[in-house]
Amino acid sequence: MKKSSELSLIKNRDYKKSNELINAKGKGTILSQKLFALGMLHVTVDETHSVVATIAGKELRAAFKSDSGSLYTHIEEACDKSMSSTGATIFDWQILEKDPDKDSLVARQVVTDAEFKDGTLKLRYNNKLTDKIIDLKTNYTILSLSETMSIKSVHTLKLHEILKSAYDLECARTKDNGEHLFYFHNMDLKLRLGIVTARGDRVVAKELAKEYPDYEMITERLNKSGDNKYVEYKDFNKSVIKKAVDELNKKTNLRVKYEGHKVGRLKVGINFWVSKADNKPTGKESVKPVLSDKDKDAILDDLYEVMHCDFKLAEIREICKHADFDKTKILNAYEYMHSYNSSIDIPIAFMKSAISNEYSVESLKKITKVPKNAFNRFEQNTNENFELLEKQLLDN
Repeated sequence: MKKSSELSLIKNRDYKKSNELINAKGKGTILSQKLFALGMLHVTVDETHSVVATIAGKELRAAFKSDSGSLYTHIEEACDKSMSSTGATIFDWQILEKDPDKDSLVARQVVTDAEFKDGTLKLRYNNKLTDKIIDLKTNYTILSLSETMSIKSVHTLKLHEILKSAYDLECARTKDNGEHLFYFHNMDLKLRLGIVTARGDRVVAKELAKEYPDYEMITERLNKSGDNKYVEYKDFNKSVIKKAVDELNKKTNLRVKYEGHKVGRLKVGINFWVSKADNKPTGKESVKPVLSDKDKDAILDDLYEVMHCDFKLAEIREICKHADFDKTKILNAYEYMHSYNSSIDIPIAFMKSAISNEYSVESLKKITKVPKNAFNRFEQNTNENFELLEKQLLDN
């Protein structure tokens, strides 16, 4: 009974995590992420302005559901590289942070000291990150400790944090707790998940410091250096994304669907449709919230990151105004435009018509009778179908 109450006390808790930490490019082990979550229940700030987390042995055993000595062995190895059988330790957790004095990024080691003595673990975090760890007032996401501890893969854990952070922010902005759509370039996602790193490449680090990094350039550069992983989308999807989405759908409160985002013939990114299991979508009859200028700027920034290859900033702003800054409608129309199998003379006019008529990839599927579950496969379409559809669009 005591063990059960200990487990309940520890795991039925939430903790805050800075969105800057969640969305930072960098790598970390599953153990370092779980120990961070558990340590947030017991933190202090020492004389060096470093956050110190102290976790008692009974909490470690309860949280990791382990009574065996092997848990302590794993933690000891994680705190001492010389003892680690894999060479991986909690000191490997690093994030890329913008250097305020330079137009570049610097790597920050998140955990600077670790001590495991008499069954108690003490972790000290980089004092340059203190304001991103403790006393968070804004720009944070509330995460469930029980969900975090149940996840087995570090990629699942990171993807869950990234999508929940984006989803909670979008719900707050729009006052709509239904399903929302988010786009990530493959390279952006790989960097956030810690699958690839800049590896001291100054050109890449400088590019990542920009407000809108050129992920295509970064991809080409890492391909040439051999530092890119899962170069083909199908491999990235099979080895990482599908497994992560399957696990987070089973073990967390998020419900996620996804499909590769095509530009031409290549799937360069991923569209995620995210909702929550216990949320009821806002009905169509609900009053649409009034967006502040800050909200509109944030939506414009998000869309520019996705659409800047095809439209200038002024054009994207014009599209946003036409759509009343409805990001989902705009992204649906943009995906529709890229799935369109015929030349488009005036892209901005095409986008406006698609938004006004609420066209999406599903519209093409209905017209061309694409087999169910076939995404962006339009080999069966005829030129007549597309010419007719384009005429309908431009006439509206």
